[in-house]
Amino acid sequence: MSIPSDLESARQALRDATFALDAAEAVGEPAVLSQILAHVSQCHRRLGALAEAVWYAKRGLQLARSLSAVDASVDALCGLAELALERADVLEAQDESRGAHRLRDTARDHGFEAAQLALRSADPQWEITVLLRISDLFDRLGDHDDAIALQCRAVELMTHASRSALEPAVSAPRART
Repeated sequence: MSIPSDLESARQALRDATFALDAAEAVGEPAVLSQILAHVSQCHRRLGALAEAVWYAKRGLQLARSLSAVDASVDALCGLAELALERADVLEAQDESRGAHRLRDTARDHGFEAAQLALRSADPQWEITVLLRISDLFDRLGDHDDAIALQCRAVELMTHASRSALEPAVSAPRART
């Protein structure tokens, strides 16, 4: 019996990420370690090992927070929120609605925290991407009003960014010939 190539690819990605994690831990560079922990978490998620993915994501979030790395913290919170929602769906399919409800609340909490932290981002484009990611999460949770509010915030940022891009061209004085 042969293993499907996408599964083997996911396993190889996990092996590579684990190797990179070992190397990063040996070097002791916290910023790199935080990124690699996020990658190891994503690899576990691709393989359906959600509990392991959560463990690595929480470890990455803890490290990102200790570094005051806003973008890495927001990304980790988004990942944890999405993992909580995936785990809730699994529990729901197993008729464990109490656990599923708790995980959906956890996903919501992580999403709100990520949206708050995203306000501190220096890159408006990245903030827009994050807001839309969280909006999608809230929509999947059935929190349509919160999803729309985040979409409106993202549109407001897009509008502001496009106006700022036009301002220099509009307000620049014309050269006289």
